Amino acid sequence: MTRKFAAARKSANAIALFDALQAAVPLHLVEVPATKYPTAPANLQELRKGITTMTELFTSDERADSKKTSRDDVEHELMGVMNTLSNRGFAFADLPILFAFEQDRNQHLDTVTRYTRAANANTEALSAKVAEWFSDITAVLSVAKVVGADVMAEVAAAPNKTMAALGIDLHVREKLNASAQAGVPVMAAGRGLMVLKAAKIDALSLDLGDVELAAAMALYSYFPDAIEGASMQEAGLRFGSVVLGANADGVVVYREAVQSNASGLLPHTALVAADGKALAALQSKIDVRLGGVDHAFTGTVENGGMTVEERRLRDFGKSAVTTY
Repeated sequence: MTRKFAAARKSANAIALFDALQAAVPLHLVEVPATKYPTAPANLQELRKGITTMTELFTSDERADSKKTSRDDVEHELMGVMNTLSNRGFAFADLPILFAFEQDRNQHLDTVTRYTRAANANTEALSAKVAEWFSDITAVLSVAKVVGADVMAEVAAAPNKTMAALGIDLHVREKLNASAQAGVPVMAAGRGLMVLKAAKIDALSLDLGDVELAAAMALYSYFPDAIEGASMQEAGLRFGSVVLGANADGVVVYREAVQSNASGLLPHTALVAADGKALAALQSKIDVRLGGVDHAFTGTVENGGMTVEERRLRDFGKSAVTTY
């Protein structure tokens, strides 16, 4: 079942890309097993304390020095320890309840462990496939910067990916020297153009924000469901210059930023969450974190002197939370 979610803004291109991705890469989830932490006995702490006391008595240094291994000696020692605990009021009659609880508890924890491992592995595998798929789309954006809008409009009309790639290659050879040509993702762009064509997306209308939002929708869709007794590890999705992170709160896009004498990734915008309220809460967390860090996002013009809100408005556009 497709999850409902709220996105930071409206984008017909992002929705079309997301639909195309789902047709190419099934975003299946690992089913959450039915399991529940068992109810503990009311006197659990006393029972465990008694077991610990018996263990300490059996392994004391004094007993170790005089320990004998004959059947009579072992029986005598066992009876002595149990008698000591009985005199202290240990509830031997409740031991079956303790054993049943521990068995159920271990089974629950084992189920949780197996699920989280399978779910996290599934997330990593899907992220690899999704990143590969989106790499062809970002290749289109990269090539467009090299050959220009007119050429992209021409090659986008090609009947297949091979012809599109050949058309791109011809223009790249005209514009760039041999060493620069090697860095242009010609074949990937050819594949990407055909994906856009099939999805009825005008390649010239596509921007990086559309791609980021579509990828965030995808990452949110296959982020694992929660299970009682465990927190799912954060998931990431990287391709080209796009860096996304997801947890139970939602999906965030990260951008390169300069911080004093260092540089690195910082959260920039909450893109997708369960609903508008959750999206706003996630954005608030980002704002609080950024508000306490002296920084400037790179790759944009004149970051200095702008507030976090002003930079986000310039970089990402006016927020228009949309529920899908």
